[in-house]
Amino acid sequence: MQTVFWMDAFLYLMLYAAIWYGMARFRSPRVLLWSVSGIASALGLCLLGSRGWISYSLIVVLGQFLMAAGNWGRQITLRSLDGPPSARWMWWSGLANVVYLGLSYGLHFSGAPESTIVLLFYVFYSLNCADYCWSGRRIAQTHDAIGANAVYWAGWVLAGTLGLKTLALLTGWGATDLYEVSWDNFVVFVGQFVAMVMLNVGFMQIYVDKHHRAKIEVERNLASEQERSVMAQRHSETLVVLLLERDEIIRQLTLSNKSAGMGALVASFAHELNQPLTAILLHAELMQSKLARVPNDPPMSDLPMLRSVADCIVSDTQRSADIIRKLRNLFRLSKGEKADMRVDQLVLDVASLFHAQVQAAEILLTTDFSTELRFFGDATQLQQVVLNLFNNAMDALIEKRPLYPQLKIWGYEQEGFLVLHVEDNGNGIPLELQDEIFSLFKTSKSQGMGVGLWLSRAIAESHGGQLNFKSDPGWGTVFTMRLPSNSVHRAT
Repeated sequence: MQTVFWMDAFLYLMLYAAIWYGMARFRSPRVLLWSVSGIASALGLCLLGSRGWISYSLIVVLGQFLMAAGNWGRQITLRSLDGPPSARWMWWSGLANVVYLGLSYGLHFSGAPESTIVLLFYVFYSLNCADYCWSGRRIAQTHDAIGANAVYWAGWVLAGTLGLKTLALLTGWGATDLYEVSWDNFVVFVGQFVAMVMLNVGFMQIYVDKHHRAKIEVERNLASEQERSVMAQRHSETLVVLLLERDEIIRQLTLSNKSAGMGALVASFAHELNQPLTAILLHAELMQSKLARVPNDPPMSDLPMLRSVADCIVSDTQRSADIIRKLRNLFRLSKGEKADMRVDQLVLDVASLFHAQVQAAEILLTTDFSTELRFFGDATQLQQVVLNLFNNAMDALIEKRPLYPQLKIWGYEQEGFLVLHVEDNGNGIPLELQDEIFSLFKTSKSQGMGVGLWLSRAIAESHGGQLNFKSDPGWGTVFTMRLPSNSVHRAT
């Protein structure tokens, strides 16, 4: 029988070493724990088969400890296939093993007969091995059914053969000596061998199936990620098209908004152009009357006056040409091209077009630019922003008519941004309207379209900037546009 112990132990070692080696590619702590637990059980069998060769106390203490540790390690491995085993089970199973080992050691060192220790051994394991049945049933719900059934029936084989041995000991039909050749010991050894083979085959089947399912899940996730990547690429292409359409809409709205506001500036432009043209006409008529007397040998005293008239004609013509240039720049068609520009000069050009209206309304207009504000962008769109802000400020001042109406525009560079402020001391924006001030088609003006401020913010954001405001109802409003200065292209 000692030879049977050693053969059984050798088969255990070979079986678990093969599992360790064969499943090393998975690099799994569960495989490692299962293999080490089986090897511990094999070493425990070696000690149990070594009576007469080593101390009996060493056999009882170390041999039983290795057997209990190996059995508990396999149970932990099976329960951790779907995650860590529950803390409650760990405490109760660990306590059961400690109590069992404590009773065995206490009986041995108190001088109890070997038959009592053997009976305790079989009673404990016939009950403890029923845990394999529960594990097999639970594993069958989420893993390979063949492997789970192998574990389930291995538990029944272990519990059945050990239970039969326990009944034989209790009824006196069984051998109380581990090494005695008897039917019940033969049943136990055959049951142990068959059950261990089934347990290991079941574990390998379950683990390989788990790894295969995980691989399929990874491939499915990879395919899903690839599909999402393709969809994201399509959405990206669609977004590019939408952004291009958005830019075209902004461009068209810019031109439409300019055309809608042209009527409000026609009177001012007519007044501005009428003055130099009238002066040109008068001076030209004067020169005609003077030159009509050239054959009559005009006196030399008329030459200085004629030079002065000529100078006035040139000056008034240049003034008219300058006004026409500014109008052409303001209302020219744009294809959305960006170019280097001076924002401060752009503001001054727009402000000069309102010169007549500002004077008629007796508004104090001041501009202040500490330096040239160069920027790379769409000049037509940025002119539209300035024009909208200028118009709104003028409307606010004309509506309130304060005692000293003031409109101030100033700009500077600060922390990587070009900052432009447009401030008036008009009525300000009511609190109930401030949240919707940039909303499309929202306006407090009876003849307004509700497009200007929404469009202005959209233009600022399309240039990587921001458009915000602060308003104190009854006291005035200041709009602030910030444009990133990293878009500035300075001449070298």
